[in-house]
Amino acid sequence: MPRRDRSAASLGFFPAALCLFAILSGCSSVSPVSPTTGPLMVTGYVYQRMTPGSGEPPIADALISLKDEDGAEFTARSDDRGYYRIRATAGAVVMTAAKDGYKTRESRFDVTDSTVLNFGLAPIAP
Repeated sequence: MPRRDRSAASLGFFPAALCLFAILSGCSSVSPVSPTTGPLMVTGYVYQRMTPGSGEPPIADALISLKDEDGAEFTARSDDRGYYRIRATAGAVVMTAAKDGYKTRESRFDVTDSTVLNFGLAPIAP
């Protein structure tokens, strides 16, 4: 009966165990590219509702308001591109976008994560 060398078989196990240990030990540290938790944000664009011939131009200097369920209010203004960014708290919120010459828009929703919310404002007819 041929004799098997057990030491050769155990040598194959050692590199596999070493690799597994190296992989698992690296999982306990924080990855430098993992996302960090920060304040919740609502971001988006304010634009004029689609009109024939003009498309959807951005609306600069629109007032964006966010009111949370505790009554705290945060405000921001849209930039030249119509972009805004406003801090939010988790829970139910009411957001409005307003600009002279446009109908005010309101949105109610629950913030659970950072959110994108665009507002399309309709011009007030003269």
